Amino acid sequence: MSPDFSKKTVETIGKRAAFKCSNPDCRVNTIGPDSVETRTIKIGEAAHIYGARKGAKRYNPEMTDVARSEITNAIWLCRNCHKIIDTDEKKYTQKLLFKWREIHEEYITSQLGSKTDQLIYEEQKTHLEEFDIYHPIIKRIIIDKPDAWEFQLTAELMRILNKPLFRKLEDLRNGLYLKEVKFIEKELAFNWIQNRVTEMTNLIMPLQGLIKVLNESWGKLGEAGDEKEIHHVAKLIKNYIEQVIKFEEKIRFSVLPEDFKALASLLENAIGSQIEKLSIIPDKLDEVIEIAKNFDKENDEPITMKETIGFDLPENWNERFTRELEKLKYKLIK
Repeated sequence: MSPDFSKKTVETIGKRAAFKCSNPDCRVNTIGPDSVETRTIKIGEAAHIYGARKGAKRYNPEMTDVARSEITNAIWLCRNCHKIIDTDEKKYTQKLLFKWREIHEEYITSQLGSKTDQLIYEEQKTHLEEFDIYHPIIKRIIIDKPDAWEFQLTAELMRILNKPLFRKLEDLRNGLYLKEVKFIEKELAFNWIQNRVTEMTNLIMPLQGLIKVLNESWGKLGEAGDEKEIHHVAKLIKNYIEQVIKFEEKIRFSVLPEDFKALASLLENAIGSQIEKLSIIPDKLDEVIEIAKNFDKENDEPITMKETIGFDLPENWNERFTRELEKLKYKLIK
């Protein structure tokens, strides 16, 4: 798919800006009469906040072309300001451009909107306050509500919230950071192992419910989702991954007597390796978004997509754990 804006997107972003440059230090009118009475002169352009192609200013290689072409990545500028922002990306950062657009829409509402429009805008700002802590793209998705916005919002929130956690899991697995080591005495080691197995079992239990609630937050077929519910579930998933990391750290930074080390080794990364499968959700949602963008509602057959994420312990894990446990019991009896 092309990263360029569609004709509809260009028209929409221009209208939302009232065809005025969104640079608050400019705000020049970008449309006016032509010498031919049926035509207009337009000096405004839909500019990409994140660059459309490799080599462009503020290009983000992690974005998809669908996201680059979306109205959430657009800002209406006069030709001069468009040229300026694409000359100095260090000064004209993506965060600054998102702020320009936010300020401009507030300005247009105050200038052109009725008192009711202004009250609605203020109510919307209050409604979105909980999203102020995130990257501006989050609020743009909620405000602009492009096609498949529910999936876009979920994908972006999960990337923002969970990417550092998956990196931490990887660092832990590779032994790249340390925590205080706890030494487990021999008389306590067997109970310690049993407690960790129970803890691991309890950690697996919420997964199905979390995925179910996530699906429900997107709304029923033909109905809009709920951004606050999507946010709530995304935070629950983040908290869940954090608990898994704490469990993995407990295993990694505990030292057991020699006879118990084989069992402890089997517990290490057993659940962490499964939870990392959640990291594919944003990429899978990107695929759904692209299909939704290209879907012809009048001519295409309805599409049903189903993605199954299997959370299973490593191959033969139960058998290996049981075998080591029996060995340990035999040693302890002797």
